[in-house]
Amino acid sequence: VRLGMYDAFDFDSDGIPRYRYPSGLQYNITFICHFALYQHSRHLKFGRAEDLKLFLHVSDWIIEHGQETDDSFLFPYAFPYTYSYVRLSPPWISALGQGRILSVLARAYELTGNDRYLRVALKAMTPFEVAVSEGGVQARYPDGGIAFEEYPGGAPNVVLNGFITSLVGLYDLGETGKARRAAELFQQGIQSLDNNLHRYDLGYWSAYDLTGLVTTGSYHLYHIMQLWALHEMTGNETFKKYTSKWQGYRKGLRFHIFFLYTRCHTRLMRHMKI
Repeated sequence: VRLGMYDAFDFDSDGIPRYRYPSGLQYNITFICHFALYQHSRHLKFGRAEDLKLFLHVSDWIIEHGQETDDSFLFPYAFPYTYSYVRLSPPWISALGQGRILSVLARAYELTGNDRYLRVALKAMTPFEVAVSEGGVQARYPDGGIAFEEYPGGAPNVVLNGFITSLVGLYDLGETGKARRAAELFQQGIQSLDNNLHRYDLGYWSAYDLTGLVTTGSYHLYHIMQLWALHEMTGNETFKKYTSKWQGYRKGLRFHIFFLYTRCHTRLMRHMKI
């Protein structure tokens, strides 16, 4: 957020970041939560009251501007988005965005003890219990293992970084000690990822999703960082194994050959379909 996105943000009169898309300035709940979590980390590091104030301000803004019902809390994306073969029309939701909401509100609750944050966080977890076909974000791997979709629509694609981020949100909410179901879903997701992580291993690099799309260098490094974090959180040896394996890929000549070929082939196929 600090290094890569601040220059691209346009802050509204409330100090909330917006991002410019072809459709214009839009509120992206993922980016808003990243901004909030950055303020939270600054507060933990420096202990400054202004960082805490801004973090709670953004947390409150999220609650006030989301869609709350008796049993759910959603913050849909209000702009169209095309990812691979999935074309999403507004309003649409994402496990990535909902998971980030869990991370923000769980922290706000832990810092303040205000039950309002916990109540809304529990409602924001609802889409994780609902299948994509029914408007939620829950999908399944080919072996039946549970997964959560960053871009829900069509056949399961399960973007790896989005799935992992959503798991972290469930973990954060479970760590409050007030959301047993969040902890259960986290454990189910961890076991499922353990069983299916091999599907993202291309033998020379990591795949972005189940379609086998070769990820960029920055996302490959992000995968490595995420898996190491999961290993530290859970002690799972599979995540440690792939952290080391994928780190090794970054030094291999084989990657540069296959990466160039696969990316060019993917772009050509997309162009032909269009």
